[in-house]
Amino acid sequence: MTGFSLIIPVHNEAPILEANAKALDAYLASIKGLDYEIILACNGCVDASEEIAGRLERENRRIRRLTIEGRGLGTAIKAAAQGARHEMLMFYAIDLPFGLEVIGESIKASMAKGRAVVIGSKGHRDSVVERALARTLFSGTISFLNNLLFGLGVKDTQGSILFFKEPITRYGKYMDNPGAFFQAQILIYSRKCGFELMEIPVRLKEEMRKTRFSLAGDGWRYIKALFRERMKLLGVR
Repeated sequence: MTGFSLIIPVHNEAPILEANAKALDAYLASIKGLDYEIILACNGCVDASEEIAGRLERENRRIRRLTIEGRGLGTAIKAAAQGARHEMLMFYAIDLPFGLEVIGESIKASMAKGRAVVIGSKGHRDSVVERALARTLFSGTISFLNNLLFGLGVKDTQGSILFFKEPITRYGKYMDNPGAFFQAQILIYSRKCGFELMEIPVRLKEEMRKTRFSLAGDGWRYIKALFRERMKLLGVR
């Protein structure tokens, strides 16, 4: 039996939360030999997301609600990872940008390599991506900088990520970014633990809803986080 914790950050997702959480549960239940949980990491919600997640938790023992003070993608992923019941973890967005199959494909790819960290990568040569040019250029830029500064050797640091609890346990105090850069920290510290990083192709259609990522605000914070991390790593053993 393979243990697996799926981490879903939730910030004001009431319109899609119930349907997509149930779709995730049905999909995971179809994978033979998988002992799984779905952690709905509610962070800074001011809509009905908390109530919906709580009801789903009461109705289904596989679903857990985690309430986190304040908003932050990184904060939500880290808190959920620390409280996860299993060693194999995966972060995925509640709007299911790559569909459901990327979950099973990530598990299969990781186990085939032993215990590899698997990125659902928009930069993979076999990926099919429909996205605004500005977002594509920004993603390419930060992936280039992550590789330049940290030697990750991957083409996308912002996709789904299957990883393991070990870097959280060993280096959690250094994995401190509350926002989107936490995804890169997962890869940086997984690599320090000796995990291989690999990418699998995905199919992404441009999101129907407006993105919450601001290229001006969030993008600038991400760039600053990159260089702070590079300086911080000089003192990490």
